[in-house]
Amino acid sequence: MLMGMLLLAAVCIPAAEARAGDYVEYMGTIDVGRPLGRVVADPTRPKVYGITGDGDVVFVDRTTMAVEKVSSTGRCLRDIDVDPAGDYLTVLDNITGEYWNQPPSVYILTYDLETQSPSAIVMAQAPMYQMALGRPNRFLGVGLNQWVSAYQVDATTGARLSSCGAGYYGSTEWGTQTFAATSDGTRLFRTELGISLIELKAFDTSTDTITAVASRGVGSYAAEPVFINSSDSSLYVGDIRVDPANIGVTLRMYPENIYAATGDDKLAFGVGGVYDPVWGTPLEDMPVHFSMMTIGEGDRYLYAFDPGSQQLHVMYVVPEPAALSLLALGGLVLLGRRRGCVSQNKQRRLAPARFG
Repeated sequence: MLMGMLLLAAVCIPAAEARAGDYVEYMGTIDVGRPLGRVVADPTRPKVYGITGDGDVVFVDRTTMAVEKVSSTGRCLRDIDVDPAGDYLTVLDNITGEYWNQPPSVYILTYDLETQSPSAIVMAQAPMYQMALGRPNRFLGVGLNQWVSAYQVDATTGARLSSCGAGYYGSTEWGTQTFAATSDGTRLFRTELGISLIELKAFDTSTDTITAVASRGVGSYAAEPVFINSSDSSLYVGDIRVDPANIGVTLRMYPENIYAATGDDKLAFGVGGVYDPVWGTPLEDMPVHFSMMTIGEGDRYLYAFDPGSQQLHVMYVVPEPAALSLLALGGLVLLGRRRGCVSQNKQRRLAPARFG
C-alpha cells in the first residue's frame, strides 16, 4: 500500500513542481528597439525601466511584453534607480561631467511610478556621474575624474551635504554597474576602474556625513560589477560574495562574475550559469547570456538586456515547493536541490522637490 501511495503522489505532482529547488524558466523577449544603457526592475509592479544615452526614459510592461511609454527628456542620462517600495524612479542627468574639468551641470529627475510622469527635478550641487537612492530625502553619488569623490546630496534642495575620497576613476561603462547602496540607504559600495589593483570601497551613509569605512582588493583594470540583493544580506563583487556589513569577509567565490541574485540567498546569476549563493555550486545554465541584468517583483522576475538586438529577455524564478506531502506520510516531504553543469559560453522614501 505504501508503494501505491508513493506512485500516486508522483503521478499527481505537476512537472514544474516536481523540480526540487528554485530554478529559472524562460518566458520570452520584449522588443525595446532602443540601446538601453541601464535597466532596473520595479520591486512590486510587472515593469522594467531603462535609460538611453540620448535622453529617453523607457517604461516596459511585462504583462503585455511591450514598451509601454517613452519619456524623451532631451538630457544626457547617466544612471537610474528605483526605491524599494516602488513609489519613485530617479534618473541622473550629467550634461558636462567633471571628466573635462568643466563646471558640472547635474540634474536628478524624479518620476512618480503610479502615473509614470515627471514629478520633480533638482540641480545637484555635486559633479555626480553615478547615483543611488540614499536615506529618506537623500541622493548618493560618485564623480568621474581620475581620483573621484563620493557625495551625499539633499534630494529637495540639491545641496551637497558631504563628500569624501572614493578612490581611482569613475566608471563610464554602460551595462556594468559598479555602484550600489543598501535598501535603507545607510551603506554605499563602489569599485574602482583602470588601475592595477581595483578596490571595493564601502562608505557609511547612515548620517549626513559620508565616511569611507573599508576597502579591499577585488581585481585589476577591468570593471568589477557590484550588486547587493534586496534583503541586503549579500554583496556580489565580480566573482565573489562578501558580507555587506564587513566587506573583508569573503562568503563565497564563483566560476564567473555575478550580476544579480535573489534576496533569500537561493539563486545567483552569472552570464553563463545559475549558482547556489551559499555553496557556489552550479545549478543550471542561464537561458540567455547577457550581463545587463535586473531582478524585481519580489525577486521572481529576472531580466537580461541584449544591446545587440535591443531585446529584453524575461525569465521567471520558479519557487521551490514548500513541501510535497505524500498523503498519509505527513512527515515525509520531498526536498533537495539540483546540481548540474554550467556552459562556458527597499524601505526608502524620497521626498523630492515638487514642480510648482
